[in-house]
Amino acid sequence: MFNVTRSARGTKKLTAMLFAFSVVAVVFIGFVVATESSATYHIFLYPNYPKSLSIDGSFLTVSIDVSSREPVTLCITDSTGLERLKTGGKALCYFYVSNVKNAKKIWRSPKGGKFYLIILSDKETEATITIKSGFLVK
Repeated sequence: MFNVTRSARGTKKLTAMLFAFSVVAVVFIGFVVATESSATYHIFLYPNYPKSLSIDGSFLTVSIDVSSREPVTLCITDSTGLERLKTGGKALCYFYVSNVKNAKKIWRSPKGGKFYLIILSDKETEATITIKSGFLVK
């Protein structure tokens, strides 16, 4: 039988490596928790009157969850698309879905980019919009 022993020097290296790993893990978890934010909006929609919400691109990931009683149309666009919509044109959408009651989208936006969530309905309805942002979002 072989006896395996560790020297005091090997134990110190292992302890130092575990300590360094735990510090890095704590800093990473703290960063993820500190950057997470969430907001819920309850809005009323009127026929052919678009509502827009700003989606801040300072975070890497944004989760958008929309639910409504009647079918709605969703569009994620930038400032150019929003201006086109305000002047009566059609918005250029990066994400577009129509006639849905529930929709969920994970959006990874460039840092410093500003995007807008536009929601339209053909009927009068109420919608709930939850926007979560952070480094990692479920």
